Amino acid sequence: MRRFVGLSRYSRLKAWGVVGWYVALIVAGIALGHHLLSLPTSWLTVLAMVSLAFFIGTRLRGLNNIVHECSHSTFSAHKADNVVLGKLCSAILTGCFRQYKDDHLSHHAHLGDYEHDHEFAAIEKFRLHEPLTPMKTLKLALAPLLGQHLRMYSGINMSGDDGKFFFALKIGLLLAIMAFSIVAPLTSLFFVVIPLFYVFPTLNFWTDCLDHAGLVGSDDELTASRNILAPTPIRLLFFPRYDCYHLVHHLFPQVPASHLKSVHDELCEEPAYRNQPTAARPAHFALPELFSGGNRNRVGMQAEN
Repeated sequence: MRRFVGLSRYSRLKAWGVVGWYVALIVAGIALGHHLLSLPTSWLTVLAMVSLAFFIGTRLRGLNNIVHECSHSTFSAHKADNVVLGKLCSAILTGCFRQYKDDHLSHHAHLGDYEHDHEFAAIEKFRLHEPLTPMKTLKLALAPLLGQHLRMYSGINMSGDDGKFFFALKIGLLLAIMAFSIVAPLTSLFFVVIPLFYVFPTLNFWTDCLDHAGLVGSDDELTASRNILAPTPIRLLFFPRYDCYHLVHHLFPQVPASHLKSVHDELCEEPAYRNQPTAARPAHFALPELFSGGNRNRVGMQAEN
């Protein structure tokens, strides 16, 4: 832990620039979607529109990851900006930064304890503590198709806990969405409403499953979370802000996201970490462990060895 203390955070300019970049990508995606709707309908335009709606959802996920970093004060070197940017991104996502931070810090302090881990208490019905089997994995993968996750992962938080300005901003954004729905209903539906209230929550749910399913309740921090080591294009699209290194984050929550990969590489020099399937094996090679009912116990035994 001493080795990883004091790793650099973004400067004020870069922190604001990163947030602006994600917002710009979302706005550009909506504009492109509006253009696609004006073209003759074909299988190619339909495929492009579905892919674009999904892409916008991944960029919303990126903003959510910035909220996550700000809750740990690891995004910007300027301490106050972590609060301001966290509230700003939360407002864009129709959420509340203060509530998110309280719930998320309880997740770190009481990982997997449904009574005190407020994040996981909300999704206890999905029983992420059960060992993963192919059938269990299939149920988790298909749950969003039935909308089973929406009550916990979607919705609008109208709390004013982030202050009057951000509450007004949230109201303004919601009114803007309503007005846009009148002016350009199909564009609003396909490239604003569906990405914000379905694609983005679905990605959050699936990410929680990838991070912790089958591991919840482990007494060893080294086996209570997993990294998802995927090729760079997959990581950039589905795990923005190095979100795939979730085990590293739980072990060292003070490490800024931009350093998670380098910290992971350094941890791989330690046998206790390197030998963990949930830590250092590419996701597709770890499938036998993932689908084993004895996954958690075997991983713990490997750690002891």
